Amino acid sequence: MKNTVSLILALLGFFAFSLSVSAAEPDKPGTKLIQIQGGGFPGYGALISGSIAITDLGKSHLYGGLQFGANLRTGAVTGEKRMELSTAPRLTLGFNLSRVVELHFGGLAGVAMRRYEKGSSALKFCYGGLGGFRFNVSPSFGIVLEGCYSEDLPYASGGIAFRF
Repeated sequence: MKNTVSLILALLGFFAFSLSVSAAEPDKPGTKLIQIQGGGFPGYGALISGSIAITDLGKSHLYGGLQFGANLRTGAVTGEKRMELSTAPRLTLGFNLSRVVELHFGGLAGVAMRRYEKGSSALKFCYGGLGGFRFNVSPSFGIVLEGCYSEDLPYASGGIAFRF
């Protein structure tokens, strides 16, 4: 599974780089982005992130920020229900393929609290890779679709984005 996700993210990056020659202008440094998402597989969860555009890199832009997530799922081996709450810095590289569509990919690394239904809990390191699209309905509002590989977040999510 990890190799498949890594391959998909690498292909998305290559696709974005090859299309960036004719892409729209990148988001300007200082642009703020708030995303609210819900998703599933396995289990279900939600995340909220706040980011700021750090720099533009020619035809692309780099966002840095913080993400908070929650995920509820049943353990594959034990069958025990568990909940993970995570917080992690998030870094994404985005390519505006047009005025409407942005392709992005990146990663996150932070901490997660895992709590099992029988009351035990553990604090652990969490990390993940992500890729997705933002469809800009207007200059300040968009729809986000993302795939993420992380043990502590849903693998697929969708939601809304506010850009200002």
